[in-house]
Amino acid sequence: MSDDKTVSTPDTSGSTLTKGSTADGDVLLKVTGLQKHFPIRKGLLQRQTGAVRAVDGIDFEVRKGETLGVVGESGCGKSTMGRLITRLLEPTGGQVEFEGKDITHLGVSDLRPMRRDVQMIFQDPYSSLNPRHTIGTIVGAPSSSRASSPRAG
Repeated sequence: MSDDKTVSTPDTSGSTLTKGSTADGDVLLKVTGLQKHFPIRKGLLQRQTGAVRAVDGIDFEVRKGETLGVVGESGCGKSTMGRLITRLLEPTGGQVEFEGKDITHLGVSDLRPMRRDVQMIFQDPYSSLNPRHTIGTIVGAPSSSRASSPRAG
């Protein structure tokens, strides 16, 4: 993971929001310092000899009306980050707030109502990517279609 923790996301007006900026709209999801370290255990007594840092210090906000897309190489922590946010995995550190409520350490019964509103959508690249287009064209298509308007005629 990169040490740069600034996340830029386009808002509905086409401008760019960066971490720490303010804009109209309420924050739905706020992630601060999110970490997940999986222990490496060895030996007869299974003592911890190290840790795999799957997610290490992620910060971002998602406001009402925004969509977050996560793109990266295989094994970079995308799915782990999603599982931490949806609380399918317990974070090692950091904080996750949903609609202003800290959900980082909620129990199963307290998470049940939230699970109706928060979910991951995995995309199969073999069925969704056209081999005749570049990745930049495919990933940028939703943004460019929102910014352009249909021509008359």
